[in-house]
Amino acid sequence: MNREDNLPDAMHKFAVSGRILQEWVIPGKEYAALTLRQGQYLRFVDIEGQQVPDLVCFDLRDLSDELNMANTLLLNRRRELIVGDTLFSVGCNPMMTIVDCSNSTSFSYGSMCSDELNRLRYGIAGTRNCRDNLAAALSPWHISARDIPNAFVPFMNVVVGDDGEMAIREPTSEAGDYYELRAEMDLLVAVSNCPQERNPCNAFHPSPMGIIVHE
Repeated sequence: MNREDNLPDAMHKFAVSGRILQEWVIPGKEYAALTLRQGQYLRFVDIEGQQVPDLVCFDLRDLSDELNMANTLLLNRRRELIVGDTLFSVGCNPMMTIVDCSNSTSFSYGSMCSDELNRLRYGIAGTRNCRDNLAAALSPWHISARDIPNAFVPFMNVVVGDDGEMAIREPTSEAGDYYELRAEMDLLVAVSNCPQERNPCNAFHPSPMGIIVHE
């Protein structure tokens, strides 16, 4: 078991059922990669509130079989994923199932922030962004930025107007809120603790994200 001392109180605002294998905090704007075994659980804990994590995953036995959000939305037959829905791979294999959450808001149908998008949207080059974060996290597995699929983003708050226009709003998650998924296969998982500070995605203030892996 890998448990850090002096974790913030928000990490265990809600009880964890089962034995904790690892728990730590990703600082604001940073990233992590980890492996999950089939049947293990990954819990995101919003430490201060209003922060989002970008999640991508790959079949640990075949890294070419990666998360595919288009297949996920089609096979679940909904745009907004809920508890009980499954994330699917490009090969239509079940990867992770949403099992529990204290805040159900998530985003499933758009691109993550990148240097290119930030330059186009905000006129600023060289910004911290999720695509570069994930590329750094996945570099030991030789997965480049161009090979990273679109992410699943717990807590991200995107509203769609009557005319179909999408708008990013501040997250509704509070300190200690969690979002939990179960691995349906052995996985390589990468997380970008979203560094975006030029729109309301993280309430303009990137902050820490807790990670708990348990059985």
